[in-house]
This record gives sequence, C-alpha cells and structure tokens, in this order.
Amino acid sequence: MKLDFEQQTTLLNITAYSVAGITVAGQHLIEPFIVCGNELFTDILPSKVTEIGPSHIQKIVDLGQSIIIIGTGTKQIFLDGHILQCAHAARVGVEVMSTAAACRSFNVLVAENRAVVGAFYMP
Repeated sequence: MKLDFEQQTTLLNITAYSVAGITVAGQHLIEPFIVCGNELFTDILPSKVTEIGPSHIQKIVDLGQSIIIIGTGTKQIFLDGHILQCAHAARVGVEVMSTAAACRSFNVLVAENRAVVGAFYMP
C-alpha cells in the first residue's frame, strides 16, 4: 500500500509497505529495521520477532523517544512483559501491532511531531 499524504516534517517516514518490503525515504527494506527521527538502523533487531529480548528493547529505549511502535509482521505478536520491562521502567510507552498498522500509526505520530521510534518486521 502506498501511503500518500502531506508531510510537514523532515523526519523519516514510511512511504510504502507490502509483502515485498517497506520503503523509507526512497530506500526499499526487506530486513527488520528501526526508524528514529532522521536515522535508520538495520543492525539492532534480530532477524525474527520471536527472538526480541530485553537487550534489544533497551537499545530502542536508549534512542531517547517517549513512544515505541513495534510492527510484528502480518499478525500482531505480543511480547512477554519481562522483555518490555526496561521500557516501562524508563516510562516509555510501547505499542505492538501488525506491521501494516504500525506503519500507519508511526506516520501519524511523526506527522504530529511526537517523539516516536518505530521497529518494523516485514508484513
């Protein structure tokens, strides 16, 4: 699905997503990645969402945003509470949803200039 709306910010956002990958700032990605502000990280997340551990979440928390959006693929996969404990301790909100919903939610939050970081697994 192509996401097309007026963006009033210079922050990175999701411009398209499909089962073939996700496009961010003209770059087509097919591996898990993180977007935070103007930065794109491809080396923080494990290759499978089921392999996310507390150390991965801590690295995301360390990016200094107040909201974390995690897109878990075609289906929403909830993460165990102990994995998210460091985010809760840091008073960082975490929302876990399907990647399609995460792409849309992330773009809305970026458009509102919210302090958000997105972690995405392919749909």
